[in-house]
Amino acid sequence: MSGIQAVFCEKSTRRWSPVRCAGGSIGGRSALPLCILQVQKDYSDEEHPLTSGAIIQKLEADYGLSAARNAVGRNISLLCELGWDISTYEENGRGAYLRTREFSDVELRVLIDSVLSSKYIPQEEAGILIQKLADLVNRHFRGRLRHVHSLPLWPHHRNRAFFENLERIEAAIENRKQLRFVLNSIGVNGELSPRGDRPYVVHPFAMICTNGQYYLVGCYGGYDNLTHYRIDRMTDVTVLDDGARPIGSLPGYRDGKSFDAALYAQEHHFMFGGKPVTVVLRMSRSCAGDVLDAFGSRAAMRVLDDDRMEVRVTAALEGMRFFALQFGNHCEVVSPRKLREQVVDDIKKMAERYGL
Repeated sequence: MSGIQAVFCEKSTRRWSPVRCAGGSIGGRSALPLCILQVQKDYSDEEHPLTSGAIIQKLEADYGLSAARNAVGRNISLLCELGWDISTYEENGRGAYLRTREFSDVELRVLIDSVLSSKYIPQEEAGILIQKLADLVNRHFRGRLRHVHSLPLWPHHRNRAFFENLERIEAAIENRKQLRFVLNSIGVNGELSPRGDRPYVVHPFAMICTNGQYYLVGCYGGYDNLTHYRIDRMTDVTVLDDGARPIGSLPGYRDGKSFDAALYAQEHHFMFGGKPVTVVLRMSRSCAGDVLDAFGSRAAMRVLDDDRMEVRVTAALEGMRFFALQFGNHCEVVSPRKLREQVVDDIKKMAERYGL
């Protein structure tokens, strides 16, 4: 068994060890209400209410507990008194089921799909995280998740220290310490390969998640400009004893301005560096949705005629260069002149490469 089916297989471990004694005494206290609650979490919902007989069978099968019908009813009443939202047989005429949970089915599906499609989470850790999320739902919902594409088919990076790196980076930001790490490139074999012959030392300010990746934002050494680094490409991450600069020491933040992660991500499309400038494009009106997806409400769009519109946005030039190129003849750079000339040069080189 592999992939997503292995992730959602029957759990091999339980929150409590099975006990085989009437009443289910563990440490002098009754385990019966806890086990009944877990049975409700594992097996019940509005479409699958459990009769007292069904609950007794699950208790015996899963926990080795024996219980009388009146004990089941009494403990369900106790759980209701303790605040668990359980619909009872007396209320619905069918059986008991857990009416509300920490997350709805749709919310958990979104979270699980997010983990599946998160390229920055290594495959093994993604499987573990999905299993933890799956433990929050009943088995009927887990069965529906078998239709999700197999986990190995999704692209996941191989940096097994990713979560450990996140913790260290977070600690450095929280404690205002400098951070040292090796920044890597990806070789043709898919493995990490160090860039340069010395590690980076950075003053860290924030972590942001954009374009399906996690980035560290900070300033390198004694420079005054913000730069960003792919966290999944970082190895040998170390929190130093040396204190980090406050972001208020950088130009543009000395007046008390705080760092806006969303604005930074939008101004650095595709997470290319550079100073944001005003860019004007002429684009097909059919691309309005793509512009909105990329820049949100920061992009000003104005109708020019039946087919074209003008787009005005503030962003780093290198990111806008690739934004324009991906739309081919549906996008023309109007200004700045430097960006327009760069795109023209790119188009000429593309034509040469294709022998045109």
